[in-house]
Amino acid sequence: MGRDGGSPRVARAIVFLVPVGFFVASVGATAANRDGVGHLVVATAVLAVTLGLHLLHSTRAAVRRRKPWWPWSLVAHGAVTYAPYCFFQDTWVGIPGSLAAAVLLTSPVPHAWTAFVVLSALQVPLVAALGETAWQGLNSAVSHVVGGLALFGVVRLADLAEELQAARTELARQAVDRERLRFARDLHDLCGYSLTAVALQSEQIQWLVRSDPQRAEEELARTQALARHALSEVRAVSAGYRMLSLEREARAAAGLLESLHVGADVELAGSPLPGPVDETLAIVVREGVTNALRHSKARHCAIRLTMDSGRADGVWARLEVTNDGVAPGEEPARSHLAEGPGRSRPESGGSGLRNLRERVAERGGVLSAGPDGEGGFRLAVALPCASRGTVADGASGQV
Repeated sequence: MGRDGGSPRVARAIVFLVPVGFFVASVGATAANRDGVGHLVVATAVLAVTLGLHLLHSTRAAVRRRKPWWPWSLVAHGAVTYAPYCFFQDTWVGIPGSLAAAVLLTSPVPHAWTAFVVLSALQVPLVAALGETAWQGLNSAVSHVVGGLALFGVVRLADLAEELQAARTELARQAVDRERLRFARDLHDLCGYSLTAVALQSEQIQWLVRSDPQRAEEELARTQALARHALSEVRAVSAGYRMLSLEREARAAAGLLESLHVGADVELAGSPLPGPVDETLAIVVREGVTNALRHSKARHCAIRLTMDSGRADGVWARLEVTNDGVAPGEEPARSHLAEGPGRSRPESGGSGLRNLRERVAERGGVLSAGPDGEGGFRLAVALPCASRGTVADGASGQV
């Protein structure tokens, strides 16, 4: 709950103590009238009932809204507020404003405030009917208003304290959910690529260990390096720290593709890019290449970055990752990823593209992914750049 977790409890304690204070003051004022012990006992009993009804009407706002019998409790509250005048006359000292506060707490606005004004104004003719002066009637009305607002105010402050605590708890929960989402997304986007590469190269080594042991040894060294890199990325994700470069990821992806007998074509016009854009596009490259290896029968993959500085809304970077294999999910059973060395079976679709869409949307960009109409797959992303210092004329920012 945090260091302010006790605030609602303190507020609820005040909600109890304030009317109890009014109750004690009213009992004291009744005793000061010196009308006898019997009079004091009866008046104290009525005041205790009034206090109990007020505390009932001061329960949490969520509870008050669910109770269908509040009108009847208000009637009872009104009876113990005004009926004693018929017996005690001008010696009756009630809890000031208790009924008016209960009306404000349980009745809908604006009717509650109208009733509050009427009940307060009623004190003047009521006191006059008991034979008191106009000044005494005015004093009673003011006491009624002040007491009612005080009782109403402390209850509403308690309600607000609880609502604030609930809001803080919800914000904390959302922050935890966002961190979990970040961790899951980073784990997929940053580590999935390296682990896929390790798996594919391990399969390739199985093919080479008999036919070409020397090359198998070389590929094993490469696989060990990839495994160490994947371990470092897991540590980076757990620490919330990552630093990706589009150029570095594109070159590494080209090397991996070529080692798996997939032709690679990399063109990066207009880099370097602003840090957040560069990192997002690096993740796009990872996801595009990972999908090409896991879900298609590509023989060639291209990674192209172009810039558009002629748009009215600033400079945009456009990245395309294309391959000449079947689009993900279209013909998984016929994919030949298991037909040669280092090529694994296609896997079921994951959350990669959904993660990418979320990342790109966070940067104000757009993403499109799907078959290119020529038997291949095209992943295209356009992102606005924060700086015009990285400008190289190229394609439009639309994807």
